[in-house]
Amino acid sequence: MNICIESSVLNHNRRSGLMTYTEGLVYSLFENDRLNEYFLAYYSLSRKAGDMPGPAGNNFCKEVLKVPDREFWKRQFLIDHVILPDFFRSKKIRIFHRPSGYTMPSLKNIFKVLTIHDLRTLTIGDNVWAQNIADYQKTVNSLDACVVVSECTKQDLLKHFAMDEKKIKVIYLGADKRFQPSNKEDIKKTLNKYGLNEPFLLSLGSVPRKNIDGIIRGFAAARSKKDHILVLSCNFDIEKYAQLAQSLGVADRVRILDRLTDDEIVTLYSSCRSFVFPSLYEGFGLPILEAFQCKAPVITSNISSCPEVAGDAAILVDPNKPQEIAEAIDEMCQNTALRESLVQKGLERSKLFNWDKYAQEIQKVYDLA
Repeated sequence: MNICIESSVLNHNRRSGLMTYTEGLVYSLFENDRLNEYFLAYYSLSRKAGDMPGPAGNNFCKEVLKVPDREFWKRQFLIDHVILPDFFRSKKIRIFHRPSGYTMPSLKNIFKVLTIHDLRTLTIGDNVWAQNIADYQKTVNSLDACVVVSECTKQDLLKHFAMDEKKIKVIYLGADKRFQPSNKEDIKKTLNKYGLNEPFLLSLGSVPRKNIDGIIRGFAAARSKKDHILVLSCNFDIEKYAQLAQSLGVADRVRILDRLTDDEIVTLYSSCRSFVFPSLYEGFGLPILEAFQCKAPVITSNISSCPEVAGDAAILVDPNKPQEIAEAIDEMCQNTALRESLVQKGLERSKLFNWDKYAQEIQKVYDLA
């Protein structure tokens, strides 16, 4: 079959969860499927196929469709109702998979697959890059298959939309293979660069639902703040969080690092005393798996999808209770046997989630066409 996967998110200059997902999707299929023909669709007037990221060769072909790079009114309408239908006809496309988005071309002879990662705007009122719930409501019933990344997201869909449950397919993600324990030399280089000469707790995330506020408050209430520092990787609201740390009397114990490289993130996972991730809502919670693979013991939330991913390999806390976060931090910092146990459990847990399994499961969805 001829399958088109919309891959334009790979062309963004800033990494995001949606980019990570689309990379995993296309590269896992590239490595595992030799039977189907894949067309990766990008949109640009100036760039060529060779300029675009993503796999090419064998049964994978990059296609740049002529759409202005900049956003403009009705751009999505043009893509869905003119550009893509013409392309589908010319390449005899049977399946179209949109890895993220809110709309879908309305063609009867195309098997339509949409991945919905979460319903954060609807479920917790998260309006940072707010989701277009109205378009979701129009689109979901036109799909032939809706891929979700957790049972949590599936239940959110069933609760808020009148969807046919048979069309919803839960397929878990995997962490990239680059997330492995770093060697001592790389760790030393990164720690020296940022002046991290004490044991530290690590948290990654910028948007409010990552609960940076709660993490700082929990750290401030923990006894372990005396001999540990908290390392935050935030790209937004840095001044806000710095002021909060100041008001709680822990400004000298909190380091906010901006725009870490991918390699630096791996080394920090590999050298932290604990990865602290009590998110208020996650469609999947990929950083939990990344930390597991790097042998970092994890503290995470007991809500949304986090328990699905973590299982019994992490300390689970109520993210809305800073005191629980504080108690988990102290337990993790003071109990070496617990940390070692969670590291081993995390490594075993991470083996349940990988992109090869994802490729096998998504092919089963395509086989429904």
